[in-house]
Amino acid sequence: MKTKLSLFLMSLMSIISPVKPLVSIAVAFIILDLFFGIWRSVKLYGWKSYRSYKLTHTVSKSLLYAGAIFAIFFLETYVLADILGLFISVDLILTKAFTFFCVFIEIKSINESFEDVTGKNVLKLFKDFLTRTKNDLNEFKN
Repeated sequence: MKTKLSLFLMSLMSIISPVKPLVSIAVAFIILDLFFGIWRSVKLYGWKSYRSYKLTHTVSKSLLYAGAIFAIFFLETYVLADILGLFISVDLILTKAFTFFCVFIEIKSINESFEDVTGKNVLKLFKDFLTRTKNDLNEFKN
């Protein structure tokens, strides 16, 4: 029984190994968002506003994101791989796109927390920086 269980777990780990880095990236951004949320709560409302039961939202969000990433991975790998292969040569494109979507949601949340505390919108500042850089490059070319 022990041998069968270990064989099953090793087989499962080998099947999901291509998607483990994507899940790790999503969970890392969830944890980063957690730290920014705690920082925002403490800065704006003090330590009394920090409640440990709110951490369960982070656990459930991590499980939800990981489960969705695994589901899209299995769907893409075993159902849609041949169809997608006709049009796109990038492996796991749907899984990567969904992971990017999850990370983007967390980045927006981090930016909201940062803006609430400091008053600075980092995403807007980054966009302005890119626009200025593009304009400078166009002026340099002319």
